[in-house]
Amino acid sequence: MSRHSACNLRTCAVVVEGKVGICPKCGGPMRDVSDSAVRGIVMLVCGVILVGMMGWILWTQTPSMLNPGVEAPDGSTFTGTAKEAQSFLGLFVVVMLLGLTALINGIFFIVKRRQSAVFMVISLGLAAILMAFVYFILRSAP
Repeated sequence: MSRHSACNLRTCAVVVEGKVGICPKCGGPMRDVSDSAVRGIVMLVCGVILVGMMGWILWTQTPSMLNPGVEAPDGSTFTGTAKEAQSFLGLFVVVMLLGLTALINGIFFIVKRRQSAVFMVISLGLAAILMAFVYFILRSAP
């Protein structure tokens, strides 16, 4: 795989072959993008793991969490309140969405060899929501 450099300026965003320090089109700074495929693969794998694990947790725990205090068919019982169950299920969904965003962003990285500003904003937004969830869950804990 050959090395490529891309212009850092969004208005230009020219991509040239080889390691170049200054953009030949606009004179702006260039960055090396040869590792984009590797970063994309790492993001893809992390996304698959997050989606898979959180999907399995949601699939197995949702029946007992939707009926707190009642024994589920598999023998498990959620001993928390309905509000706690709702909070935990929401937390699981946000983590799963974060994994799905990482998966899609990894595919985008592999195909386009550049980062998408849209996926970056979505990921940061989901991370902020996740931190807010954790903050409020911990704050309401006794």
